[in-house]
Amino acid sequence: MSEKILLSDLMSLVGKAIKYIFSQYILILKIAIVTGCIGLGYAYFEKDKFKAEATFIVEEQSGSKSGIGALASSVGFDLGSLTGGNAGLFEGDNILDIMQSRLIVEKVLLSHLDTNNTNSQTLADIYSLAYGENKKWAKDPQLAKFNFYTTPKTEVERLKKDSILFEVYQKVVKNNLEVKRQNKKGSIINIQVISRDQVFSKLFTERLLKETGDLYVDIKTSNMNNNIARLQIKADSLHDKLYSKSFQAVALVNANSGIKSNVVNEDLTQKDKSVVFTLYGEVLKNLEGLKLSQINQTPVIQVLDMPKYPLVNQTYHWIIYLLGGMLVGVLIGVFFAIYLYTETLQ
Repeated sequence: MSEKILLSDLMSLVGKAIKYIFSQYILILKIAIVTGCIGLGYAYFEKDKFKAEATFIVEEQSGSKSGIGALASSVGFDLGSLTGGNAGLFEGDNILDIMQSRLIVEKVLLSHLDTNNTNSQTLADIYSLAYGENKKWAKDPQLAKFNFYTTPKTEVERLKKDSILFEVYQKVVKNNLEVKRQNKKGSIINIQVISRDQVFSKLFTERLLKETGDLYVDIKTSNMNNNIARLQIKADSLHDKLYSKSFQAVALVNANSGIKSNVVNEDLTQKDKSVVFTLYGEVLKNLEGLKLSQINQTPVIQVLDMPKYPLVNQTYHWIIYLLGGMLVGVLIGVFFAIYLYTETLQ
């Protein structure tokens, strides 16, 4: 036979439990004080976390250019790489991996605080000081005076520098750097750098974006220059052939009909000259088109937002930690009081 519990009995039981909890206010207060002190201790040892953030858009290059590609193909040159062939390197999520690559990150870490002074600290030095990495190195007598801005004198020193730099790179990518798209289908990319040093966060964000842009420009400009150089060689070759002595002789023959009968291949040579002249004009036209395209290239990265001082400190005020710790203590105390009350009922 099931037992029935009246609502009045239930309310009476709840009322007694609440009274018992309030009677244990000293116990609850003690627990809250303890957890509040723990919160204060956490706040004391909590390090600053300065957040630098930048957003940008990677432009998508069109797959073809009217005129230039056709002219280039007419003389046997494939300029697809100039009209979007390299854009694939920065399409999709490739840009996210590139910005976190060892090549880019280490180059940024080795950049000097004062770009005009090669004896100034690097960003890697600033990071190491902020996170106490230099204290670990000091345990090794050979690394007591180690820094990243001094050029290694021996191969052993170079090896150690590369090894330590790689460790810093791994920690930065794992703990401090985040590169992501603001939404999966969008083209806006967000860089976030959170570190204990405000200067490091800001400069690392700015220079990471710059180095990524420079890498793209170098790749694109390199291919463009190579193709321009090839077309220039072709143009020079056609120019030399067009103004060679054999073609000059044809002009002389045409001017003097008296010796025309002594030239066997006059018609053939005149035809060749017309072909070379036409081809030379097309190559020059194509060459000037490429040079104009190179001048008018727009940057692949359009910056929307860059970090500015003062950076936002992600750590909370000590009062927040104190109040949060005390609130947790109150909850723990209440549950503990309820547990004690249930024990008294048994």
